[in-house]
Amino acid sequence: MTNLDNLEFSSFPLAHLPLISEYIHRLGISKQVNLALPPDGRNKVSDAECVALMVLNILSGRVGLYQMGPWLETTDADVVLGKGCKPHHFSDSRMAGTLDRIYEYGLDNLLTDVVTAYLGRNEGDAYSVHHDTTALKLYGAFEVPDGQGPTPLHGFSKDHRPDLKQLVFGLSLHGNCGIPLCASMLDGNTSDKAVNQLHIERLAGLLPPQDDVTLVADCKLVDAETVGQVLKAGFHFISLLPRSFSLQAEMLKRALEEDEALPELYREKGRKKGASDRLYRGQSYQAEFRVLDPETAEIRMEEMRFLVVESPQLARKFEAGLAKRLERECKGLKKQLDKLGKLEFGCQLDAEKSYSAFAKKPRLHKVVVQYVTEEVKIKRAQRGRPKKGETQPTKHVVRICLQSLEVDEDAVEALRVKSRYFVLVTDHLDKQKWPDTKILKEYRHQYLVEGHTGFRWLKGPNMAAPALLNTPSRIAALGMVFVLALMVRNYIQGVARSALKELPKDVTFPNMDYRPTKSPTTENIFWMFRRVGTVIVSNKKGVELDRRLGGLDETCELALKLLQVPKTRFLETLNREFVPLRS
Repeated sequence: MTNLDNLEFSSFPLAHLPLISEYIHRLGISKQVNLALPPDGRNKVSDAECVALMVLNILSGRVGLYQMGPWLETTDADVVLGKGCKPHHFSDSRMAGTLDRIYEYGLDNLLTDVVTAYLGRNEGDAYSVHHDTTALKLYGAFEVPDGQGPTPLHGFSKDHRPDLKQLVFGLSLHGNCGIPLCASMLDGNTSDKAVNQLHIERLAGLLPPQDDVTLVADCKLVDAETVGQVLKAGFHFISLLPRSFSLQAEMLKRALEEDEALPELYREKGRKKGASDRLYRGQSYQAEFRVLDPETAEIRMEEMRFLVVESPQLARKFEAGLAKRLERECKGLKKQLDKLGKLEFGCQLDAEKSYSAFAKKPRLHKVVVQYVTEEVKIKRAQRGRPKKGETQPTKHVVRICLQSLEVDEDAVEALRVKSRYFVLVTDHLDKQKWPDTKILKEYRHQYLVEGHTGFRWLKGPNMAAPALLNTPSRIAALGMVFVLALMVRNYIQGVARSALKELPKDVTFPNMDYRPTKSPTTENIFWMFRRVGTVIVSNKKGVELDRRLGGLDETCELALKLLQVPKTRFLETLNREFVPLRS
C-alpha cells in the first residue's frame, strides 16, 4: 500500500486553453511566426511562443503584457505551451520585443503568411469576402516618430467620440466562418474609400486569380473609382446602393410600379412568442452604372444588377421613431424661427431672401410665415437727455413672423414608403447562378464582420487595453495579434457548428443557460470546460508518478468530438517547435 505522506499532489486548472493551443498549431500560426521571426538562441522562448501566449490570453480574459507570466502560473504551462516554457520567461519586455519585431517584419506580411497557409488547405474555388471599417478610440497623448506606426488623429468617429483621437481599423473576413484575410490599422483620419481600395489591392495579391471572389461591403464601396478597382482585380461585388444616388430613386420607382407584390425572398419565424416573422420581398432590375477605369482613368458605363428589397422590419423601425423625429425637427425649427424673427430687415425683399435659405431645412413639416412691417424707434446719436419737445426718430422695418407650423403628411408618407426599402447593387448578372435570394442572403451575412465574429468582438471590453501601450507601432502589432486570435476563435466556432449540423437533429449543444442550440459560440464551448483541470502526483524528489484529468463531462466530450481533439491533448505535453540553445 502506497504511503500518501511520501507523495506530493499538485492541481492545475486547464479549462479550454489546450483547445486554443491545439488550433493555434492547426492553423499554422506558430509555424508561420517561426518562419517569419526565426528563433534567437539567446532567448529562452521564441516569438512564436510569445504570440501563442498572447492569443491564449486574449481568448481567456485578457491581462496586461506585464501580467503574462503570473497569469501563466495559474495553469499547466507544459500542456498549454510545451515543456520548457516557464512563466518567468514571458516578461513584459520580452512580450514588447515580440510586438516590435512583428511590426518590423510587417503586419500585412505576417497575416498574409498565415492566410496563405490556410487558403492552401481550403478546398473549393469560391470565396465571399466581407469587408468593413471601424474606429479604435485612444486615450492620452501619443508621440509618433516618422515610420513608427499609424498616427492617432481626430477623424470621423464611428464611436461618437469626436473629442478623442483614433486609429482606423479595416477588416476583411472569409465569408464561410469569418477567417480574417486582410486587416489594417491606419491613421485616424483615413477615409473609408482609402481603406477599401487598400484592401482590394491586398486581396488581389492574396487570393488565387482563378478563384471566384465576391466582395461584400457597405455603401462606402459604391463609387465609380472603387467599383472600377474591384472589377479590374477580377472580383465580383455586392453592396448597398447609397440613398444619395439617383439610381436608388429610379430603382425604387420601378419596384413601386409593379402591379403585384414583390416576390418573397426570405422568411424567418419570430424569435419570441407572438413576434412577427422576419420577412424580405424583392425584385432585381438591370441598369447602367458609371465606372472609372483605373488604368485609363476614363469613365465607362457597365451593366449592373439592382435588387430592390422591401423590409417590414425597417417600416416598423421607422414608425417606432417617427414621433421623436417629428418632435425633434419641430423643436429645432421653432428655435431657428425664433432667432430669425428677432432680425430686422429694411424691406420685404431682404426678408424673403433671408428666409429662402431657411425654407430648405424643413423635411417633414410645413412652415408658413408672414412678413410684418413695424415702426421702431431709432436710437439717438447724441448722448444725454433729449431736449424738451424733441421727438425720437423712427423707421419702418420688416420682420419674419411664424404663422403656422404643422406636419407635412405628404412628406411623411413619401419617407414612410422610402424607408421600408433598400437597394443592393452587384455585377452578378446571371440569375441562374445568382438568384435574388442568394444576393440577399450573401449581403445579410455582413454581420460576420460587424458582429461577434468581427468588430463587436474586437472592440469589446478586452480591446480597451491596447490603447494603454506606449507606441502606436505596438498598438498596431497587438492589433494584429488580436486578428490572429479572432482567426482562432472564428475557426473553432465554424468547425464546431459545421460538425454539429452533420449529426442527428436531436444532438444539440447546451448554451450557458443550458438551453439546447445547434449554433454554439466559441465562448459557449469554452465555458463548458471551466471545471477541467489536471492533478499531478509526484514523489518527494519531484518525479512525476501520475497525471489525472478531472472535470471533463459529457458536454466537454461532445465538444472534443466536434472539434476532433483527443482527450489526451489535456494531459500530454505539447511538442515545442523551438528548443533554446541555453537552458
